[in-house]
Amino acid sequence: MKFNHRTAVITGAAGGVGRALAKKLAAENVSLALTDLSLPALQELADSLAGHDIRVQAYVMDVRDSQGVKSAARQILADFGKVDILVNNAGVWVHENKRNALFLETAEEDWQRIIDINLNGTYRVTQAFLPQMVTAQYGRIINLGSIAGEVGLPGFSDYSAAKAGVIMLTKCLAMEMAKYNITVNCVSPGMVSSSDDCTNPTPGNWLGRTGKRSEIADLIAFLAADDAAYITGVDYTIDGGRILGPRGATVK
Repeated sequence: MKFNHRTAVITGAAGGVGRALAKKLAAENVSLALTDLSLPALQELADSLAGHDIRVQAYVMDVRDSQGVKSAARQILADFGKVDILVNNAGVWVHENKRNALFLETAEEDWQRIIDINLNGTYRVTQAFLPQMVTAQYGRIINLGSIAGEVGLPGFSDYSAAKAGVIMLTKCLAMEMAKYNITVNCVSPGMVSSSDDCTNPTPGNWLGRTGKRSEIADLIAFLAADDAAYITGVDYTIDGGRILGPRGATVK
């Protein structure tokens, strides 16, 4: 993959796919502004990437806080001078009580929280960095969707609605930003293992296992690269074939 002295912002970088992506981009000599709620976890990640000949810096950012997002964006742009790549990875899929609920059992505050972090957070962060990309006439924006936003999941109406919104936001932005040489794409994972060291069997999808964080990161990294200049407005499903229907289904 080709990256010509690029700088990337990754939200929700402290764990999961964000951490895997940071390691992947660092290996490609992409400078990194890493954001999340917890500075200690971010700093540990930044320190682990110190061996690469790039700049890596950690920033606290809560995507629910409009002023906080704007302040962090100003600081990042002051520190790095530019942002070429934005990965809107921050998101949650469970309620604060660590449980989800059917629609009639979903409290409004839980609904608002899921929408605010996943959809509104993507809006806020993109709004903060996009003007500089327009001025530079270059940008790569990759949003994190979900298979839930493509087909819906019972018990996850709030999360499904939020991610469907992210997917449609991606398509609208791609059309609006094309004239500025800014591409906007979405990556929608299915079930992802908590560790790349092992995957869980999942009879419901055609490849029969959960995805690896590194596999999601590889796809995001490709879309962030110079090589992906002719790709925009696409929602990439990466779910082991689950979206095709139940494994073992036959035509009668």
